[in-house]
Amino acid sequence: MSRIPSRAPYPVVVCVALAMAVVFGLAACGEESTQELTFELNGKGEAVELTAPENADSGEAEITFTNSSDRDGELQLIRVEGDHTAEEVVEGLESAMKGKPFPDFFFAGGGVSTTKPGESITVTQVLEPGTYFATDTETKLDSSNVPATEVTGDQSDAELASDTTVEASEYSFTAEGLTAGENEIDFANIGAQPHHLIIAPLKGDATVADVEKALKSENEAPPIDEKGSQSTAVIEGGESQLVNFNLKPGRYALLCFISDRQGGPPHAFKGMVDEVEVD
Repeated sequence: MSRIPSRAPYPVVVCVALAMAVVFGLAACGEESTQELTFELNGKGEAVELTAPENADSGEAEITFTNSSDRDGELQLIRVEGDHTAEEVVEGLESAMKGKPFPDFFFAGGGVSTTKPGESITVTQVLEPGTYFATDTETKLDSSNVPATEVTGDQSDAELASDTTVEASEYSFTAEGLTAGENEIDFANIGAQPHHLIIAPLKGDATVADVEKALKSENEAPPIDEKGSQSTAVIEGGESQLVNFNLKPGRYALLCFISDRQGGPPHAFKGMVDEVEVD
């Protein structure tokens, strides 16, 4: 059988080295790196300031929300189509939070849900070209405190993936792979309406039917542990996020309290309440 010489002729070595450099160089150029974007909340009480990067590239992004204030904060991104102002975004968001129709130009753009003072939370999502306005929905909305990030580049074909998934649609959830401990969850909205995910421990022997009954009652609190709940920001249909939840063993309710783009009651009132057991 043939044997590779221990020393190849010099010209051959040079050619091979150049070829490898070209191959690895092309591979490196073809890779799409994940950008890191930081949003921060500073200040005390209602006198807080939300800061955001001025520019970003389309594609996969790790979004970190740092709460340096003295109260709970939340980062909800709003992507707009066309030329619109922070005042229009605040007006549209206030309308949507009351169950009224979303403006046509206004789309839920992900972000980070409730973050306690002194903590940082990171999610991964795909940004599309456009203008993303950053809002803190834990405080009174003020157009002077709604910074914008311009996302430029081509429409992205990046896809997120995880073995642990929660899919939202009209009007139900499907969960796979949730386990006790740290979970990196691919929360995917496969429906047409905007959705978020709240996962809350069920109390005692309570069922999903008990939760739905309580939600429809004006005098009965739903049998869930709100303090032990975890949630995501709101995303539109066809979008997804990678979020990290730390879960204890037990039974959980999955809920969505967002309304349709056309307005109406929260989705939980339309039956978007499901149960999952975590071992």
